[in-house]
Amino acid sequence: MKEIIDFLKSSIDGEMELNNIQINHQDIYALNQKFKGLASFSTISILPPKRQSQIWTVKKEYIDYLGEFQKTNHQLMVILTSDPECIDEDEFVRACPISPFVEMATENDQICEDSSVVGFPFLVEVWNEQPLLTEILDKYVGSYFTDLSVSVSEIQISEDQRMFREIEISNAMFLNHSVNAFINELNRKENFSFSVDLCFAERVKTKRMPEANTVFDPSKIRLFGNEEFASAARVGCRIDENDCIDFEEQDLPFRIEVRKRSGSYILTIIPKVEVSLMNSHQEQILGFSNSERIVYDGLKKGIYTIITRQTEKTITIRLR
Repeated sequence: MKEIIDFLKSSIDGEMELNNIQINHQDIYALNQKFKGLASFSTISILPPKRQSQIWTVKKEYIDYLGEFQKTNHQLMVILTSDPECIDEDEFVRACPISPFVEMATENDQICEDSSVVGFPFLVEVWNEQPLLTEILDKYVGSYFTDLSVSVSEIQISEDQRMFREIEISNAMFLNHSVNAFINELNRKENFSFSVDLCFAERVKTKRMPEANTVFDPSKIRLFGNEEFASAARVGCRIDENDCIDFEEQDLPFRIEVRKRSGSYILTIIPKVEVSLMNSHQEQILGFSNSERIVYDGLKKGIYTIITRQTEKTITIRLR
């Protein structure tokens, strides 16, 4: 069991020196086999509506609502323990992580022995239930009923089992952080008309647009290190719907402008280049162009990916 503990600790301790992890090649092979199903389970291209008892993989990285880049070293898979609920038009669910390390189960833990469900037997971590935003769910895998009425308190566990639970609960902060960041942002959003996060080469920059048609003094609102105001606010002029949030970075292959009008967003790319804009469901968004620019109108808030031959790096934006 020691090799399992060391393997899981690597996701919260960062890179560990090889001589600090005493496992042999047979151990490594066995652990890799545990996760073999994660790359081979069947998924469907048209995602079903999210509901209780479904099993989903979780994205290994995401931009949170504080404009920060979150990343995990290990693939996570969860079983939904509630139907989605909405807060300010954003969906969240409660979920339990599932683990292939059934060796760490106690007598009260729920184990699925049927390998056909996800590709391997798994342990349902009922004691590790977490809230998360549905936008960080990635691929639908299947369904499995989880009995949440089973008591998980006052049981005898070994030292290895205790360490396993502590590490898994710590790793699951990656899940509930999505909701915590969102709630923190709710307390600040009334100060802004809209905001845009740009993630490029694993660096995130956030720009804020104050409410339209108001005289605004940016110094009255405290911004975090990765945030700045739109150009219109910085120069102290009156804000209207024609003002935009713009990104023109040194490494960025083109200029990006975002405007908000009548509750929807307009994204403009200058100059005209060959690009594809994809939403969070990997559906391509169609735009229109002239000789100078490409314009995508009527966008809703959410996460979009810009794909272009101009760079090998992923360009991700969140409109909020």
